[in-house]
Amino acid sequence: MSTIRIRIEKWFERLAHTIYRHRILTLVIMLALSITLIAQIPSITVDTSTEGFLHAADPALVAYDKFRDQFGRDEVIIIAIKARKVFDFRFLERLKTLHEELADTVPYLEDITSLINARNTRGAANELIVEDFLENWPGDQKELAILKRRALSNPMYQNLLLSEDGRITTIVIQTQSHSSLGQQIDVLEEFEDNSPVPEENADQAAAGREYLTDEENSQVVAAVQQIVKQYDAADFKIYVAGSPVVSHFLKRAMMSDMRKFVMLAVATVAVLL
Repeated sequence: MSTIRIRIEKWFERLAHTIYRHRILTLVIMLALSITLIAQIPSITVDTSTEGFLHAADPALVAYDKFRDQFGRDEVIIIAIKARKVFDFRFLERLKTLHEELADTVPYLEDITSLINARNTRGAANELIVEDFLENWPGDQKELAILKRRALSNPMYQNLLLSEDGRITTIVIQTQSHSSLGQQIDVLEEFEDNSPVPEENADQAAAGREYLTDEENSQVVAAVQQIVKQYDAADFKIYVAGSPVVSHFLKRAMMSDMRKFVMLAVATVAVLL
């Protein structure tokens, strides 16, 4: 063991002498290596999505991709709005304005659901009525009370679009499953023959497309945050949640912490040296 230790120490001694004798060349090599590594910093990406932690061939990810191809993205953004009472004309007007701005502004939007456009299916006399919940805007307090009673008694709304006490309502945003990167928009698509596409061809087309990227997810969350900030108030308190939001803020926190830790590590090494 002693012989091995001596040989290692001798090797380090020779290395030190070699570096000292060729100090200029050593500095040039180290500088070139540092520049090469620093030049790759802009290429570093951070992916905090759930699927980003799995290998591309992971059976769980393969099964999840098949699910997304068939049913779309299962991750949603939930915007909860709290007020003294939801069924108030002033509150509903603000809710409608917020709903419409989100629908018009948020990128990569697949669907948006709230009390404004929630499906309202009911029977009346000998007919079945299917309409948006607020398709016919209430004209007075009596009609508003009818809508409130109808919403609170609908099991599809309870604890999803409306809390049991009628003080919290939500807007549910579903984003697109596939990314728009590299996709070309065909302006004549609506005028083409709408004949059904064979299922195997549809599967192949979906398999060749990228799924919504982590960067695009951040764009969605940032757009939502920017919009709701304008509406947030004491009597219209807004909370944003959902796995896309968690991934976005996790990435921001990681990037911020990494910058701090790298600076501290460099400063510590410099002081000790």
